[in-house]
Amino acid sequence: MLDRGVDRVPVSRPGPVSRFVTALIRLIFPVLALCAAFLLSFYLQDVPAPELAALGQIDPLLDPSDWINWGFLVLPSVFFIMNLSSRRYGAALTLTAALIAWLVLAGSVFWANREGLIADFEEDIAPYALAASFTGAMAVGQLVNILLFDWLRGIPWWKAPFFAAFVGGTVFAVVFNTRPAMVWDAELGGRIAVEAGIHFIWALGQLLPTLMLRRTIRPLPGFGGA
Repeated sequence: MLDRGVDRVPVSRPGPVSRFVTALIRLIFPVLALCAAFLLSFYLQDVPAPELAALGQIDPLLDPSDWINWGFLVLPSVFFIMNLSSRRYGAALTLTAALIAWLVLAGSVFWANREGLIADFEEDIAPYALAASFTGAMAVGQLVNILLFDWLRGIPWWKAPFFAAFVGGTVFAVVFNTRPAMVWDAELGGRIAVEAGIHFIWALGQLLPTLMLRRTIRPLPGFGGA
């Protein structure tokens, strides 16, 4: 047919193989970044963070000196990475990246255990119950992060990354620290408050690099401009 004297050229859409390969390529960086964040947090879990001991001077219940470490302080970077992935690729691909990252980590642990690089999982990694609680709590926090970012993305630009990181991180802290093995008392409430404060500072601080990366990491067509 003719449209104002110009022949319409049929638009060729990418086939399923092309879409699959494209999705795999897009998943590489988010998956590697998430794995790196988890591994860094794991390797820093034995490094104490005495810088936060001053919180005990405000309220003894807020004193984190007997449990805080640098692993806790870098763990919120997971939500920053997921925000950037959600901005660029949307909720579906980010959720897929989170799932694949967990599978890669689990597969790596299984391989290391089979090859003898890990003598005992509970001694070298964590007790099974603790590892399961952490994985479940983080998965819930990641899901909240993805859904909230997708819901809030738009104008103003800072709402989606801030609330997604803060709420997702706080949900993780609450779910992880209210597992059955924990004693529900005022000390537990203080610990959750400290962790929520760490996620709040991260959520606020990551707005600066997010702002700086907005021109570099642009949403693909079809996604809002958070």
